Amino acid sequence: MEYTSNHWHLLPQELVDMILENLVDEYNSDPVYQWTTLRHISARQKCRIEKHFLEYWVPKLTVTLYSGAWVQIDYKSGAKASRSDCEDGMVHFQAPQDSLSDHVDQERLATLWHHYSFENRVAHLRLGEGVLNGGIREGHIVNDTELVGLKVGEDGMTISFDWKQTMDALLREEMLMRKFQNEMISQRIQELAEANQWPSSPAEQRVELVKQLVLDIQMRKRVEVQKHRLDRHDPNGSAWLGSLSRESAYLHKQPSPPSTPSGARTACCSICSRQSGPSIFEVASQEESVVLALDGWQQLHADELLGLYGEAFGWGCCRCQGKEGDLEWQQKRKNQWMKVGSGTAKGKLFNQTCVRWDPLG
Repeated sequence: MEYTSNHWHLLPQELVDMILENLVDEYNSDPVYQWTTLRHISARQKCRIEKHFLEYWVPKLTVTLYSGAWVQIDYKSGAKASRSDCEDGMVHFQAPQDSLSDHVDQERLATLWHHYSFENRVAHLRLGEGVLNGGIREGHIVNDTELVGLKVGEDGMTISFDWKQTMDALLREEMLMRKFQNEMISQRIQELAEANQWPSSPAEQRVELVKQLVLDIQMRKRVEVQKHRLDRHDPNGSAWLGSLSRESAYLHKQPSPPSTPSGARTACCSICSRQSGPSIFEVASQEESVVLALDGWQQLHADELLGLYGEAFGWGCCRCQGKEGDLEWQQKRKNQWMKVGSGTAKGKLFNQTCVRWDPLG
């Protein structure tokens, strides 16, 4: 549907507005497409969509600050946002007082934010936890997108940023990842078909795609988006991507940027001694379900969906252990995951608490 079509001027403006509003409302469950595409079909719809995002999606946005591998501090907007609260385009997020501890005080928070930069994204954004994709497990958006116009309070407990520009960066990169992902999937299917390795049944095709997504496409699409971000930020190539950390090299498979020596081990193991927070690759490996990249996943029976989640978990374990070709190990880990918890498949998919990155996996 093109608003610039020659036929639109023949219709009453009221009818045009009604048609466009119905179109926009059909995508209320897809904020990515609604913001990046439908927001540009008319000035009226742009204003309407931005109002909806401010009131509905901004309160469902979480900014998570990491202190090492174990501590996550969530900043949220709290009450329902409104235009009068942010006439300058800035929104204010706050961390709860009970998030402080003996290990993380206000001074520590302020120090962490002081080091926040393009090359050191110590904070990640999450949109729609427990809401997006019907609230299905690992269905939210997570990325280390820039907090545009970031300002930090002296105590480190409050932050403010330009919500429109930040949301635009987050959803624009999400749309770009969709594009890269679809292209990579199509290319991989063609390669498998030419090698006579593409299954004939739709169910087996979905299982194969989950494997390809986990072992390759899921991380490769993020690498491409990160490189695109770097080109936009620094065309001269003097900056580097801090997300390509040594700890996440087994995921992104890219050369790691320079870093300071980790120093002597301060705890029982390398995980407990780790001083840095997770890179977006580590977080996405646990919080982003590749099953939701499958066309028509919404129409699948809950039992098949849960089985595909189990397939993804099994291949994720293989990826972590360097056993990408070990189908027996993958199936063993899948079966162990499937036995965790009780209840129906639908309950396991939709009634669980939000999945967050855990350094222990």
